[in-house]
Amino acid sequence: MSYQIWKLFKHESKDILGNPATVILIILPIFMAKIIITVVDKSGLDFMLLSTWILFAQVMVGIMITGPGLIEERESKTYDALLITPLSRGQIITAKAGSVLVFSLLSQLIVYVLNQGLTMDLLPSLLYMLLGGIIFVQVGIIIGLKVSSSKNGSAISSAFMVVFFLVASVYVALPEWTYPIFVILPSIEIVQNLNSILNGEGVLLLESLLLLLWIVVLSLWIWKTGKA
Repeated sequence: MSYQIWKLFKHESKDILGNPATVILIILPIFMAKIIITVVDKSGLDFMLLSTWILFAQVMVGIMITGPGLIEERESKTYDALLITPLSRGQIITAKAGSVLVFSLLSQLIVYVLNQGLTMDLLPSLLYMLLGGIIFVQVGIIIGLKVSSSKNGSAISSAFMVVFFLVASVYVALPEWTYPIFVILPSIEIVQNLNSILNGEGVLLLESLLLLLWIVVLSLWIWKTGKA
């Protein structure tokens, strides 16, 4: 049975690479991060930090590929056809999510290495690349399972992506009393941990535990939605 999951995983990966639109979604954060961070460094300004662009890669790839892609497969009955194979619904979702997660991690790693180089901070940062990648792929899966049309799915996916990215980009300019409110968002938890690691201060316990809680809650939501 694990071989069947691997076959589906490879098929999904080939589909992602064979679609110019999804390839653009993977490489866009890389180019945007490199260009904007370079301009910011030269201008001496201090905004749109590396952690923000790693987050951008997470939400762009995780949500924008997974959500609309799954809705499109449901509309074309491809998803229904997979349900009559020996694979269970959970195994199908795992294979699809895993293929997107690989490209999410790849995009994040390239963003990091191009702008930061190979440093000792990469290993602890990789943990939060993985956690963030998982969470936003999960968000994409929920959108893909709950939304009925590609048009609505693309709009909702874009809205979630913009909200997660925008809040993480501007929250530092907000009053300090707002932090306990915004810290419940996974995008804030990712950026805060990455900033702390890159500043040599290590990981943040509360924000890390909240990320794990998000993964558990979203996993249960996907399981419940998949059974419906």
